[in-house]
Amino acid sequence: MKIGIIGDIEKKFSQKIINIYDESLEFTCESKHDFSGLIILSKELNFEEKELIYKSEELSAPIIGIQDGFDGLNLFFGGNDSTLTSDSVNQLFLSPGAKLSHIVGGSGWVKGDIKLDKTIFSKDLSDAFFSSMISDKGEILGFEKPGVDWQFGLRFDVFSPDIPRGFENIIKVFLDKCNE
Repeated sequence: MKIGIIGDIEKKFSQKIINIYDESLEFTCESKHDFSGLIILSKELNFEEKELIYKSEELSAPIIGIQDGFDGLNLFFGGNDSTLTSDSVNQLFLSPGAKLSHIVGGSGWVKGDIKLDKTIFSKDLSDAFFSSMISDKGEILGFEKPGVDWQFGLRFDVFSPDIPRGFENIIKVFLDKCNE
């Protein structure tokens, strides 16, 4: 399976996925190749990287924006830039019925220890998405596209040992969806 990837300059993220999930995974940074999903790790998107997003939509491939890629995906679809912060989230709310809630196995209030260096609120989120994971202060930690499209933004490090239980399933389910 081939996955498109944006912003994995040192190949650390893709190597973690290969080591943890599937040694046969391949990654591409070019839109001329077919791929079955897209991971965005960068806020700044050049022309070729935007072409990867357009191609993902054309292929109906799942897209996930992680950390800075959260901003890249939101900005690409017309949202506003994040503001700097130094905050720690001890409780977060998972929206009932959201795909992310289904993936992690629950909804409602969850305890966690997520460190934030940037944040957005509802007013900053693209109209293409809804917030499916928020802090107790209203900061958006995760968003997704409604309907059948699998497009997500996650503000936090999905490999951090500090994320709540069940959140480790997000990348696995993303890869499973890419494989359908």
